[in-house]
Amino acid sequence: MSPMPAKQLQQPDPQQEALEWFSLLRQPGCDETQRQAFAAWCQVPENAHAYAELETFWQQLQPPPARPRPRHVTVRRSHLGKWLALVFLVGLGAATYLYWPLLQRLASELHTDVGERRSTRLADGTTLNLDSASAMNIDLRGRTRQLHLVQGQVYLEVVLDGRAMEVDVGNARIQVFGTRLQVARHAGHDELVVLSGKAMVTQGGEQRMVSAGERVTFNDARIDPVQKADLKTADSWRNGRLKATDMPLGQVLERLASYQGQRVWMADEQVAHRRVSGDFNLDRPGESLQSLAAAQHLQLQGVLGHWLVVH
Repeated sequence: MSPMPAKQLQQPDPQQEALEWFSLLRQPGCDETQRQAFAAWCQVPENAHAYAELETFWQQLQPPPARPRPRHVTVRRSHLGKWLALVFLVGLGAATYLYWPLLQRLASELHTDVGERRSTRLADGTTLNLDSASAMNIDLRGRTRQLHLVQGQVYLEVVLDGRAMEVDVGNARIQVFGTRLQVARHAGHDELVVLSGKAMVTQGGEQRMVSAGERVTFNDARIDPVQKADLKTADSWRNGRLKATDMPLGQVLERLASYQGQRVWMADEQVAHRRVSGDFNLDRPGESLQSLAAAQHLQLQGVLGHWLVVH
């Protein structure tokens, strides 16, 4: 694996590293060497504080141990108990919603952090270029090579070795007949762009053949018609740029916010359909967002570090 330049711009994030240690220490294969490395990491006060906060948060999510009920005593639930149970469930659901993408990434075979881009060469010679906050699972053992895009975006340079290759994206399956393609998971849809060769998208009873220079979007309900792709800008993210040409504003905001680990909430959904063009720096997403907001007369408000509210 060879990290791409964007990783070098990232400063250590104690909260992110604490989550990774939290996941690693609970895995069955965690050994003494890893525990010693964790102890060394905790010598930094900021790291120890971040991990202590995470442990406290996790303990608060755990249900209290059940107490034995005394015999011949009728216990009546109070309204307060019901409300406390409801608050607990709502809090647990919110925490799961916020941290589930991160837990999914950590559980995947290949993954990148927020703001990181990474290039990986597989055993069959195929090269994967993963975008920020992306995750994939890979199985090259069978007669059909299986890839599963869990999150984010990947650019594939496929080496043809006589075996078929398939990429699973949600409920859809992509059969690869070419050598260069890009697959992405967005908030409301998934997307395939073919730069060289062909690929077939299958979902339910629908199929779409996509040739070089074409793109198609799809979701759990349908596969949209095939369209012409702008190959000059389709993979510009690999060089740290988002080159938008008549792109929906909501999609541009989503891409830039994702490089900060945030999700976008639009106060006015109609605004999300505005068409915008521009060249945005993905390695400085905060500056790009502020510039775009000023040009579109929007107000941005961060919430809890996880949300970006757009007015």
